[in-house]
Amino acid sequence: MVKRGKIIRMDRWDRLPGKNRLKRGNERYCDLTPRPTLHRIGNIYYTSFYRRTKSGMSFDEIKQSELVAHDFAEVVCGFLRCYVSSFNDMCIITTPRRRHHDGFHFASVVCQYISKNLNIPFYCDAVQCINRSRLEPDFVLLRPICEMRVIVFDDIITTGMTLTATANLLDDRELVLNIIGINNR
Repeated sequence: MVKRGKIIRMDRWDRLPGKNRLKRGNERYCDLTPRPTLHRIGNIYYTSFYRRTKSGMSFDEIKQSELVAHDFAEVVCGFLRCYVSSFNDMCIITTPRRRHHDGFHFASVVCQYISKNLNIPFYCDAVQCINRSRLEPDFVLLRPICEMRVIVFDDIITTGMTLTATANLLDDRELVLNIIGINNR
C-alpha cells in the first residue's frame, strides 16, 4: 500500500510552518557568509565570494544596501591583497549597468571602495551594453582603459553571459581578473 501525503487546501498553504513557497515567489537569498570559490565558464575563470542560499537577505535588499556593498568590498580587498603581488598597471571596472541607470548602483559602490583601498583607478561606466539581449549582450568600451591588467567586478552571476561578453571585449589585455559577488549559478 502506498502512503499518501496529507492533502492541504490551497488557502491554508501559506499558514503552514516552513511552507512559504507561495509567499516567496522567485526571490533569491544569500546568507552573506563569505565562501571564496574559483569557477570556470568555458575558458574564462572567475572567483565568487558568496553564493545563493535558501535563507538570509534577498538579492534585492543586498543590491540596495551600501553597508553590504562595503562588506563585499572588504572581503574582495582581503582576497586581492593575499593573491595579487602588485597592483601596478591595474584598474577596476564594473560590468555594464543594464537595469539601474540612475541612483544607487551596488557594483559601482563596491568598486569605488576597492579602488580607494587598493589605490588603483576605477573607471565608472567604462563598458556599455548597446542591445537589450540578456543572452547575447553586445558591449562596447566607452572610454579608453590604458592599464593592461583589469579587475572586472559583477555583483551577481546567473548565466555568465555578461562575464563572457566583458571578457571578449577585454581580450587584448595582459590580465583580466573576474570577481563576482554572489554566485547564482
